[in-house]
Amino acid sequence: MGRSIIIVPALMAALSACGAEFSDSSEPTRISELPQPAEKGDAPFSNPGRGIAVVSGSEAASIDISLPENIDALSPELAEEIRAKANAGTEDFIASAKADREMAADKGFEFRPHLLDVNWTDVGPSEGRLAGFVGKYAVYSGGAHPNVSFDVLNWDRETNSRIVFEDLFEDVEDARAAMREALKAELTQAKRKRLEGSGMNQKEMIETWVTPAFEDNPAVFEGFTIAPSSEPAKAGGLVYHFAPYEVGAYAEGVYQLGIAYETFEGLLKSDYADSFGGQPILP
Repeated sequence: MGRSIIIVPALMAALSACGAEFSDSSEPTRISELPQPAEKGDAPFSNPGRGIAVVSGSEAASIDISLPENIDALSPELAEEIRAKANAGTEDFIASAKADREMAADKGFEFRPHLLDVNWTDVGPSEGRLAGFVGKYAVYSGGAHPNVSFDVLNWDRETNSRIVFEDLFEDVEDARAAMREALKAELTQAKRKRLEGSGMNQKEMIETWVTPAFEDNPAVFEGFTIAPSSEPAKAGGLVYHFAPYEVGAYAEGVYQLGIAYETFEGLLKSDYADSFGGQPILP
């Protein structure tokens, strides 16, 4: 598998949030042994030790990459896009870990090896025009806990090309406005359920996390995958993937918010109107 020295935004975000810290123990730690988000949250980390393992050849860092089970059945262009995304940033990750190890040795600190777990899965319709894939990047660099981020890839099987939010909608601003209201409502409901008994009132919750997440932030609307439906060849809507700290505290875990196609079907470009239907299968 080829490597790239360009860190994708998902991996960069996780590295930045995680931060490099030195441990008082030199024993390696698995991601699964580290503190995880609260039970009410969806734990963001896949099981380490699965799939294609890429190890740095030293004790500075280890990388575990899992690709979709159907990777060999995908078009060559789509498979290569997924492989490139999964592999991007690995060399920089290893270099950073080695630099931290050398710094720890120079300063007399014990060093805990860094871990990167990359897991790409097929989460979209199994047939039809639209496909969707999500990648989870779990990063541990010696701190109190690992961090996670997401990357997404949506694909048009007919044109054999990547699609983004603006490709689906006739009027992008109208679509963003409709999605903003739908996402705010879904997030408020999900947080209310997850934070029950925490003492946070709804007004505080909305002002602290919900409103800031979607206001003056066009990039937030790109973090979706195409959702499946009861009809294998149709899409059921969009699923948005939010890492810890994006719309809530770390202890809340990740949020996956599903928006049924009925919410935006009148805003779709005519070219994609027939690609959605059936009963949405959402988180």
